[in-house]
Amino acid sequence: MSKVPSAEKLPEALAVLISCTRTNRRPKPLTEIAYWLEIAVAILGSIRAVGERIGLSPQMLRQFEAVSKLVPPVQQMFEARKLDSVDAAAHLAMLKPEDQLGVAKLLAKGEIDTSDVRAVYQLRKEGTKGPIGILIKRVIDSKTKQEYVAEFVVRGSQDVSEIRRAFTSYIPESQIIRIEVKGVLGRLIVNKSGKESLAAVARSLNVPFRQVIPAILQHRRIRK
Repeated sequence: MSKVPSAEKLPEALAVLISCTRTNRRPKPLTEIAYWLEIAVAILGSIRAVGERIGLSPQMLRQFEAVSKLVPPVQQMFEARKLDSVDAAAHLAMLKPEDQLGVAKLLAKGEIDTSDVRAVYQLRKEGTKGPIGILIKRVIDSKTKQEYVAEFVVRGSQDVSEIRRAFTSYIPESQIIRIEVKGVLGRLIVNKSGKESLAAVARSLNVPFRQVIPAILQHRRIRK
């Protein structure tokens, strides 16, 4: 917003935000909510100040901002309420602009859900290249296969690429569906063969199966 709007608009902006952020049946589309949120922030000076006025956390309000980060065709889908979920907007906003429309269309058709959008984002974050359609197919295909999910604690400054190298030094990369890292928590998702490989690694390292992932990561650090 190039200039601060008139303070006279503040009551209307706050009224819209209050009526649209406390219910799942919002009377206005997310694009309009984001517009009034931008006005309120411009007048009050920060999203925290807006949150204090209407009793919502800045984190919650930032989710409503997400739609403004989408490419115009996807914003139009929210304007027409073909998509109307705050979670959908927040997840789509994590994607690269060139990936958003293709994913949004499938989301609107119900062919994928927001967890799939996050999985696509995770693949891109890990450096997976190629057309967005290929990534979506990979995510959808992985849902139809048996998966094993193991959570672990990320110690030190290891990033996803380092963690992937640690795992692939013990099990084939083809058995790893994906690796997710959020803060100090990580998740390794493998197929059935990957689970069997982890069991074999546990035996070779002489550790209980539940401790095999920490053992892999520890051995990797020691061998560096």
